[in-house]
Amino acid sequence: MKKIVHYTIALLCMAIFATQLTGCKKETSNAEIQLSYQMLEAKTWYLDFSITGASKRTYVGQSTYFIDFLKNKTTVDSDGLTGTYTVEKIDGQLQLHVQATTTSTNTVEYVYHIESIGSSNLVLTYTATGATVPTKLYFSVN
Repeated sequence: MKKIVHYTIALLCMAIFATQLTGCKKETSNAEIQLSYQMLEAKTWYLDFSITGASKRTYVGQSTYFIDFLKNKTTVDSDGLTGTYTVEKIDGQLQLHVQATTTSTNTVEYVYHIESIGSSNLVLTYTATGATVPTKLYFSVN
C-alpha cells in the first residue's frame, strides 16, 4: 500500500513539474513576441542591402524601399502598400506576417522569417514564389 501511495505522489509531482515547464515556454515565447513588436513599431525601416545566394545588392545612400511599422499594428511602405502586420512564433522561428492592399486595391500577403531584430537593425528572410534560394533583407533605422 505504501508503494502505491509513493508512486502516486511521484507521478503527481512529475505531472505538476511537466505542467510548470510547459507554462514557462509559453510565457517566454509571448515575451519574445512582445519584445519583437516593441523593436519593430514606431520606426521607419530602410532597406540597406539584400543577399540572394552569392548575389548582393546594396541600397545604402540611395532612395530605396522603406517600411513603417506603426504601434497600432498597421504598416505602410514605399511601394504604396498599406495593411496590418503580426509577429508569430511558428516551429521555434519568429515570423513577420503582413496582409496589405496595393494602390489598385489588390490584396497581398507575405511572410518573412525574422533572422535578427534589434533597436536599429532588422534581418528578414523570405523565399520568393518559384525560387529555391532564400533572400535575406538587411534593414536599418536612420
